[in-house]
Amino acid sequence: MLVLRPGALGDTLLAVPALRALRRQGGRLTLAAQPGAARLLEQVGEVDRGLAFDDPALAWVGRDEAAPEPTVAWMSRPLAAALVSAPSRPAEPVHCAAYLLGTLAPLGITGPLDETPLRITPAPSDDVLVHPGSGSTAKNWPAARFAALIGQLDGPVRLIVGEADAEAADAVERALGRTLPRLEQPPLDALAARLAGGRAYVGNDSGVSHLAGLSGAQCFVLFGPTDPRVWRPLGPRVSVHPFETAPEALASLLR
Repeated sequence: MLVLRPGALGDTLLAVPALRALRRQGGRLTLAAQPGAARLLEQVGEVDRGLAFDDPALAWVGRDEAAPEPTVAWMSRPLAAALVSAPSRPAEPVHCAAYLLGTLAPLGITGPLDETPLRITPAPSDDVLVHPGSGSTAKNWPAARFAALIGQLDGPVRLIVGEADAEAADAVERALGRTLPRLEQPPLDALAARLAGGRAYVGNDSGVSHLAGLSGAQCFVLFGPTDPRVWRPLGPRVSVHPFETAPEALASLLR
C-alpha cells in the first residue's frame, strides 16, 4: 500500500492513527510525505518505507496518471484509480486525525483513534522546551507573553528554533531581557528524543507541537486563529490553551 500525504510536519503526524489502522491490515506500507516526517516514521517503525513527496519515483502523481499500486491519497485533488482519494483536511470541524481515519471506511477499516506515543528513546533533561514560532506569525502567542511565562518558571528553559523561527525567538529574548539556550534546527529524531525526555513543552499550533505530543511530552499548546477541534496535536499529555490565557496561569501548571 502506498499513502500519499503532502503537507507539512504536522499534517503528516496527524495521519499516524490512520497509518496504524492501515498497517493492522498487513502488508508493506510506504508513506510519501514531508521528507523529515516520512523518514522519522520509518525509523520508529510506523511505516515500512518513508519517501519525500517530491521523490522522482512519484513523478506519475504530477502527471495525473493512474496509481500503479494500491494507493490511499489524501490530497487537495482527486487521484485516478486510488483505493481512497479524499481531501487532505476535513470540511467540518472534526479532528483531522479522526477524519483521515474515517476516509478508510470504504476499505472496511475502522477502529479507535490510536494516539499512543511514537517509539522514541527519550533524552532526559530538566528543560522546559519552548517553541515560540510556527508556520505563520498569526499562530504565534505574543513574544511578551512567552517572556512573562519563562520569567516565572523555575529550572532551565531552552528555545527550539527552526529555520523560520529566528525572528520569533529573538523577540522573546528581547522581551525577557536576556538570551536563552537554544536547540537550533535539530534533526527530527534528535528533537523528538529531547521532547520525550524534557520536563515539559510549550508551543503554538505548529509541527513541533505535533511532534511533542506524539513524543509523549507534557504539552501546553497555545491556539489563536486555528481551531483545536480540528488541529489539536495528538498525544496522551497534550493540553490546549487559548491565546487569552494569562502567562501566570500557564506558569502555575508548569510548576
